[in-house]
Amino acid sequence: MLLEIANGNLTYRMEIESHDTSFDELVNKLNEVAEKLLQIEYSSPYKNSKVELDNSNDPTVIMIQKTLDYIQNHLDEPLPSAKILSKMLGTNEFTLKENFRKLVNTSIYQFYNDERLKKARTLIENTSIPLTQIALLSGFSNYVNFYKAFKKKYNYKPSELNRPNNNG
Repeated sequence: MLLEIANGNLTYRMEIESHDTSFDELVNKLNEVAEKLLQIEYSSPYKNSKVELDNSNDPTVIMIQKTLDYIQNHLDEPLPSAKILSKMLGTNEFTLKENFRKLVNTSIYQFYNDERLKKARTLIENTSIPLTQIALLSGFSNYVNFYKAFKKKYNYKPSELNRPNNNG
């Protein structure tokens, strides 16, 4: 639940179904916090900023914006192949790849990977979540893959970033 809130998902609610009254009270309080944050239109600082193309009625721009939105909303999941993405968007693989590169100036996979690493960096800088957990939250299957990708992009180790103090 806390990770859902941290990731900006304020509509997620936990069901109260246990036989542990302490746990049920905690779930109820977390649901109340999420509701209050939703009411004040809270925007999580840990959520990636959305990449948006120029507002346009051009079907190509709309298709690529839908692709960007899909990727940014599913960073913790494996990226579907371009073939599957194109079917989801009602186009063909070549058209999707070509127009994505033209409008975003990078490949679909590179954009996905860069966004996962940005999310990870933000989580590292703003939370005390263990690095291995951040790797998983950012869509990496294991810490080694995350570490290599992070070091390649930023030229330093994830552990070299300043982390918040745990002493609240």
